[in-house]
Parts: sequence; C-alpha cells; structure tokens
Amino acid sequence: MYWRLPVRFQEAALSAYARYLERRYYGVGYEYWLKEFRNRQTWSLIEGERWQVKRLRQVLEVAARSVSYYRQSLKHVDVDAIRCTADLARLPLVEKQSIRQNEAQFLAEGLKKESLWLQKTSGTTGTALAIFWPLAMLPQFWAMMEVMVRNVARVGQGIPRAMMGGRPVVRGRTTLPPYWRFNRRWRQLYLSSYHVSARTAPLYVSAIRRYESEWMTGYGSAIAALAESALEAGLEPVPLRAVITSGDTLLPSMRQSIEAFFKCKCFDHYGQSEGVAMAMECPYGRMHVIPSLGIVEILRRDNTPCAPGEVGEIVATGLMNDAMPLIRYRLGDCASWAPEESCPCGNQQRVLTSLEGRVDDYLVTADGRKIGRLSTALKRSPSVHSAQIVQERPGRAWLLIRPSNGYRRADALAIRDDIIEKVGDLEIEILEVAEIPKTPQGKNSLVVRLDERPVMLATYERLLHGSGDHVP
Repeated sequence: MYWRLPVRFQEAALSAYARYLERRYYGVGYEYWLKEFRNRQTWSLIEGERWQVKRLRQVLEVAARSVSYYRQSLKHVDVDAIRCTADLARLPLVEKQSIRQNEAQFLAEGLKKESLWLQKTSGTTGTALAIFWPLAMLPQFWAMMEVMVRNVARVGQGIPRAMMGGRPVVRGRTTLPPYWRFNRRWRQLYLSSYHVSARTAPLYVSAIRRYESEWMTGYGSAIAALAESALEAGLEPVPLRAVITSGDTLLPSMRQSIEAFFKCKCFDHYGQSEGVAMAMECPYGRMHVIPSLGIVEILRRDNTPCAPGEVGEIVATGLMNDAMPLIRYRLGDCASWAPEESCPCGNQQRVLTSLEGRVDDYLVTADGRKIGRLSTALKRSPSVHSAQIVQERPGRAWLLIRPSNGYRRADALAIRDDIIEKVGDLEIEILEVAEIPKTPQGKNSLVVRLDERPVMLATYERLLHGSGDHVP
C-alpha cells in the first residue's frame, strides 16, 4: 500500500509508524534502563565480567529448561559447572544454519505470539534469519543504544538526523527527486541508499541542509558513496555533529571520505540483528565491547581462544534475549582482541581490532550509481540457503543461489525482483550453485565486483561461464 500513496502520505505513514515504535522502544522501563546503563558506563573489566557470569547462569537455566534445541545439545553438559566466561568452551557452538533449519526449536516454550517481536537479520553474509525478541526487553535494548552508542558520539534520539539504511523508501526505478522521505515524528530524513551518484549528490546534500539534520547514521558504504559523490561534484561540505556507521565494514577510505565531507568524526558501531554482541568506537578510535548485550569470544579454526592481536572468528552468547537465547553463536565475522591497556576515554571494557567480515563491494549500475548493502533482499526467501551477487561490468550482475529445503526457482526470482525493485534498471542472471565461493581469507561476501577482486577472477570464470543451472 505504501507504494500507491503520494509522497506526503508516505511521509505521514512513516511518522505514524514512528509513533507506534515509540511505544515499543521507549515505553515502560525505558527511563529506568537509561539510568542503569549510565551507571554501567563506569564498570571496570572485572565488574562487567562478574555481571556477565551471573546473567549467563540465568540464560543457561532458561535454555536448558525451556528451549528444545538446548535440552538436546546440553543434556550431557554439567551446566552448573559454568562458573566463568572461560567455561563456555565446554558448550557446543551454534551455526546459523541450525537456527535457519530449526527456528522453532530455539524459541522458549510457553510464550504467547503477541509477547514477541520479530526481527529479521539482514543476511549480510548471504543467509537471513528470523529472530524473536520479548517485547518487554525492547526498552532495555534501546536505552542501551542511546547511552552506549549514540551518547558516546554526543548525539541522541531527540536530535534531528539523516539515515541511510536498507529500507527502499523510494522505488528503484525512480529517476526524479525526492530520493528521500522525511519522518516528522523523529525529525529523521531517510535517504535512499540506492540512488546516489555524482548527478544526484547535490540533491541529497540540499535535503540534508533543508531538513537541518545534525548527525547521520546508517551503512558505512552508503554514506561513503554519498560523501565521495559530493566531493567528486565539488559540493560545499555539510558539517555534522557525528556520523555513526554500522551494518557493514567501514574501510579506511570510507571513513576518510565521510569525515572529509561531513567535517566530523565518523564513529563505527558493530552489532547485528541477532542481538548477541555489540561494540562502539570511542572518541579515541577504540571499539569497546558492550558487556550488557553479550559475551564475546574470538576463536581460532580449532575453536581455541585467540591471543591478543590474533585474528579469529567472533562467537557470541546473548545475555538480553530470554525468548530466543543464542549460546556460543557463530557470527561469521572476524576480529582480534587489542592488548589490554587503559583507554583515555575511561571505558575499561575490552577492545576489538581488525574487525573484518561483511566487506561488500559496491554494485555499479549502468548509469554509474554505487549500490551497497543489498542484503535485505534475502529476507524474501527463507528456502534459499545463501546467495551472492557477482558483477563483471556495470549494469549487469549474476545472482548466485545455493538452494535449501523446499527451494523453488520462484524463490530466486523473488530475490532478483526485489533487487531490481530497489536498484532500478539492472540485468541479473540467476545461477544455482552447490556452494557460494568464499574470499581467500575464508569469508563470505554478499556483493563481489570482479574488477576489485582479481585474485578471485579465475574461480568465478569457471563458475559463471562453465557448467551451471542458469535462470534467465
């Protein structure tokens, strides 16, 4: 129905939805949790770990008693022996596909549907999931976001902002402005991530000025594409209080472009829809883990803990979600621990470095637009195990599909059509494959531009132009 409305009614609908979200996010308990998280900002490392162990035992008790998956996987484990975070090594790891194939088995029994909040992951690595949260815990989560993320950058919910995320607020085939919609309730300017180019950049910049946005948040790749296009067009910079990026890996070149055009510090933020691990960059450029959301482990290939400075896979145990607890959940991202040393910002929690994963190339359209973070399209088809978009030249791409149980070709077509709906004119050919190629570092990338990945060219040449099941 949204697409059939005139722009002013679309904006009214966005404001009405914001009012609904306010009741969910900032309702009963929110003020209490704001005070609680402000107190937690001064926790020492020992205080944070002590609280985590206490909360972990509560999560394990719920999981072992009320969650079908864990009743089976933990039945031979002495849960009472888990006395510190290091004891988590006694528990099995959980794969994304385990949740994808047995979603209901991860839900605590006896919960009413109306007490749950459905959060679909963006499927950044090519695999989207459905995660359920207790509605009662949303104010706690958003209070944490306000204090531990936004306030660190000296911004907040009440300050006008611009947003560049994955929601297609403007049809992909749109060729005329506005390429944004304004949520008056939150004074939030939602800029389309799919229409940025040197030609449209002046219009975007004009909108940011007109709606008096004071900070910006969203995908680093999308905000950087806007900043780069604006710099390329020779536009006058727009000073902001801060830019907070999340959802994809912020490369040094992206940060440089963002800070050059918006004349402020760019803060990187790490999190995921599963809500099991989070970290926020402080003013001194160090990404501190937020212990209230979850316990973070960094493991080698043999699942032993990495030493500081050694890059491994992030595994996390959520501490906030009692409805769908995720214990030792493999996120698919990589990082390392910084050597333990004091930070001038005063935050004593551990610091993540070398944060990798979710590094997606831009998709380039025939008219030169740079499109990042197309992962939301994967929410269309749960029967698709994973997917990847591969581009050989602007305006044309391959959609690699790895089928899962119940897969039909119509599922792949739904993903393709959703991408085209967001992007506009783009030629996409579907190829069903047994495995999605990984980078030489063993990572998954949703978007791969071959002119940026010459080392992978031979792999894709064989895959794309050899044998395969092509769907026009």
